[in-house]
Amino acid sequence: MTDSAIRQVTAALPTFPSQGTIIDRADCEVDATGWEWKLHHPVNATVLNFRRLAIGSGSLLSSVARFIADLIKVTSVDNVRGTFESLTYLQRSAHFREIDAAGGIVGEQLISDLRQLPEFAEYRLHYVRAWYCWCADHGIDQFPEETALRIRELSIPGNEQGHAVRTEDPVRGAFDNIEFLAITTKLRALGPDRLTTLENTLCWLAVACGANALVYALTREEDYKPLQEPETGRIHALLDLPRIKKGDALYRQQFHPRMLNDDVGIWVNRLVMENRAHRQQQGWPEGCEYPLFRRFDPDPARANGPYHAYAMHMAPDEITRTIQQAMAKLEIISHRTGDPLVVNMRRFRRTFATRAVEAGATPTELAVMLDHSDLGTVMTYFESRVSQVLRLDAATAMHLGPIADAFMGRIVRTERDAVNGNDPSKRIPFYNRHPDRPPENAGDLGTCGSGPCGLFAPLSCYTCKSFQPWRDGPHEEVLNWLCDERDRRLKEGRNQQFVRIHDATILAVAEVVKACEAPSP
Repeated sequence: MTDSAIRQVTAALPTFPSQGTIIDRADCEVDATGWEWKLHHPVNATVLNFRRLAIGSGSLLSSVARFIADLIKVTSVDNVRGTFESLTYLQRSAHFREIDAAGGIVGEQLISDLRQLPEFAEYRLHYVRAWYCWCADHGIDQFPEETALRIRELSIPGNEQGHAVRTEDPVRGAFDNIEFLAITTKLRALGPDRLTTLENTLCWLAVACGANALVYALTREEDYKPLQEPETGRIHALLDLPRIKKGDALYRQQFHPRMLNDDVGIWVNRLVMENRAHRQQQGWPEGCEYPLFRRFDPDPARANGPYHAYAMHMAPDEITRTIQQAMAKLEIISHRTGDPLVVNMRRFRRTFATRAVEAGATPTELAVMLDHSDLGTVMTYFESRVSQVLRLDAATAMHLGPIADAFMGRIVRTERDAVNGNDPSKRIPFYNRHPDRPPENAGDLGTCGSGPCGLFAPLSCYTCKSFQPWRDGPHEEVLNWLCDERDRRLKEGRNQQFVRIHDATILAVAEVVKACEAPSP
């Protein structure tokens, strides 16, 4: 149905069939007296605008309003929203428009019409069927029980979950290994300077946990629990992520504990400290809890409703926009599309699952890691599992290196041109490794522009922004050694992630080799 046709129908809408005040399953009052119903949700603003249905028949409009009102009492806001969105397609059916205009029985032709719509995902028929059968069960004349029985028996597919994963979609599927390396390498090298603490924290959590945007929107400072080892004093970061889609009437009733590595834990701790300092300096709205990812100002819709405590929580769409803006600052280009990397929480989640399978996770373990209640939803990742690791020899690395953009330092013509170039102790040497004799010094690779870091040189140097490789350094020897070691692990049948452990370094070294081979400017 065209927009102009919907506007024409809207102009002649019937009196709205008020459903009074509804108590939702979280014991919040919903005003269902008018055309727009505002549903209560901790972080997701949801308004059902019944004008969008463009239904002119009072009886049909009443059937939808009564059904949605019943649904609000017993199910989640997300399910209500999905149901309502599916019912907005009713007017796209020629059969439904005919019944809406002239009256009569709503028949199975409605289902057939909707199935023909290219923009209508077939899984939405589950919602349409639920509405039809509810109407029949409640004795509404236009929905005969015998038709409802036939509709109940129809085979309707579920929401297809795995197409983007199985086809390795470069825009909607998981990030491939080169894209993932670009993300993590640039987060480490450029994130501290280019991104805010909030952006760094969110990006690292997306990499490490693979949760939905709603999970991060619900997370609070109190969910972060630093645990100290009595013997060493070392701090381990534990983050209790709120569980969703578990049938609870209220959010934040169940949690999924996640241990964070140092990359992630440091940023979470830093964000908590920064949030506390902000409250001390700027104050805080009364009655609002302390989210991990906070808004600048309270959300008016939540501040004036039953979810006042969540008014300073970022909404899921704000979480998604934040990570997209952060990734844009890192200027990551996808080697598969040639365009800036398309980023959202779903792609991070798919990447998290894909890499877990590559690391050897079983279906049961993956279901736990993704916080799924059954195995069916995770099997796609095992269907698409690649049995062989991409071979990465020196020639391939030379081609992919500049695309991956993993080298973070600055190439200098000679040692004299480097920061700390007058300090011999800052030279980075390379030793040729041989299985049957001691390592041999093959020469110096470049100069460290920073202080001692405690990392393993030279493997950590090429992806560090402080490294200054010399143009005449033995970089090609490093590249060949790394590729030979990778090939050895591959032939030995090692775990995929162990085989690829130095891929970022290989690509960074290859980028340096190619740049050094080019004529000097």
